[in-house]
Amino acid sequence: MTEFPSWDLPDEVYDALKDRFQELFAKTGLRYSYHLAEAPGIKLGGYPGWTQEPCWPDCDSCGGRMDHLLTVASWEFDAESCRTWLPAEDRTNDPEGRGWDAATRNPASLGLGDAGGVYIFECRTCPDRPIGHWFACS
Repeated sequence: MTEFPSWDLPDEVYDALKDRFQELFAKTGLRYSYHLAEAPGIKLGGYPGWTQEPCWPDCDSCGGRMDHLLTVASWEFDAESCRTWLPAEDRTNDPEGRGWDAATRNPASLGLGDAGGVYIFECRTCPDRPIGHWFACS
């Protein structure tokens, strides 16, 4: 699945799609930027499911923006993103009524800051493919 997060879209693209985002929310209660744009949790590739505002590192060698390589997140989803990102086979009727159990939400038993994440980036332009990182917590 290709991810298209709205908060990193150029202004002119966001402006062109803004009415469609609002229509989606009115019809479904889903926010494009939160429920559909990027998958949360631990993942290789794709788009970072940022804990805070995006922070793309620049390559020390060439100065270009680095590409997302890996996200290590505290949780695979939260109470809202589970609506669209929790697989049907992982849904439960737990006693607290959440629809998932603790092991499904945090299978790696991680706690990075206050439910944060570590983001690893690489420069695909430079031959030695340098890496960078960013850490954020909620």
